[in-house]
Amino acid sequence: MKKLNKGVSALASKPEMGVVLPLIILLAVIGCVNSNFFAPANLIDILRSSSYTFIIAAPLTLLMISGGMDLSIAAATALGCVVCAWGIADFHIGIIPSVLLALAAGAVVGLIKAFLVVKLDLPAFIITLGLTKIINSFILVTTDGIAVSNLNNNAFKQLGQGKLGSVYWTIIIAAVIGICMHILLRSTRFGREVAACGGNRETAKLAGINVARVRFTVEILVSVFAALCGVCMCSRFYSGQPAAGSGTELTIMASVIIGGTSMMGGTGSILGSFLGCLLLAVINNGLVLMRVSTNWQNMIFGIILVISLFIDKYRRSKTGGGL
Repeated sequence: MKKLNKGVSALASKPEMGVVLPLIILLAVIGCVNSNFFAPANLIDILRSSSYTFIIAAPLTLLMISGGMDLSIAAATALGCVVCAWGIADFHIGIIPSVLLALAAGAVVGLIKAFLVVKLDLPAFIITLGLTKIINSFILVTTDGIAVSNLNNNAFKQLGQGKLGSVYWTIIIAAVIGICMHILLRSTRFGREVAACGGNRETAKLAGINVARVRFTVEILVSVFAALCGVCMCSRFYSGQPAAGSGTELTIMASVIIGGTSMMGGTGSILGSFLGCLLLAVINNGLVLMRVSTNWQNMIFGIILVISLFIDKYRRSKTGGGL
């Protein structure tokens, strides 16, 4: 019995478990308010919506555990979406080369970001905010703010619109990415190095860890997967949308923080980030079903972002990592 109690206590003490109770309460409340909430099609839609954010949130978890942050993820998503559409509609290079071109564009963004933040030790907040402005301006100048259409490739539709049985491919892709990131974080030397860099970089250096290499890798990883999310959006909307992912950067960061990852680095989990993405997707879906206006939705998500920061501060104070 004591072992069981210890097991339950250990499980309850995990940061990501703090998301489970609010999620259960929300599911019950929204389900009572609107009976359509538990319709299978709506539940699949929630998973589909959260899969897009989780594709970015999973690698972003690694970045934040290492002590970093990134406000350019939405811009990298839009870039991946538009570049992929260019490849298919304008360059006529086929699906796979177009996807690889989009991922390469994301890698270039990540490389520039990593050089400025890691090598030159410039503030990540300012650099990623500046990159967002540059990328968005580049997209608007090259597209005139008009979606890149005329893809004329039905096979490409399957990535964002196709299903395996009743499950969308994007959900499967997100699940595979989540599992791989979890293994990378928990079961590899690189994952331990990521956590060490976020815990104390000087100590990590003394332990022989190449901190710069680790930080470079996670910075690039986030931008590549943001571009992959853009590719999935390109397929879903069957066009390269200049505004793809617009305004999602803070929501995705909030999902990761709510899921138990500290903004100061050192701690976090992929499962927690998934639960955070799912929680916000449920909230968004519930607000839509209750016909809450977009302005109120934006205010609510702003409040959630502020609350997530207080949650992070509280966690750090409980573990001796905060003031």
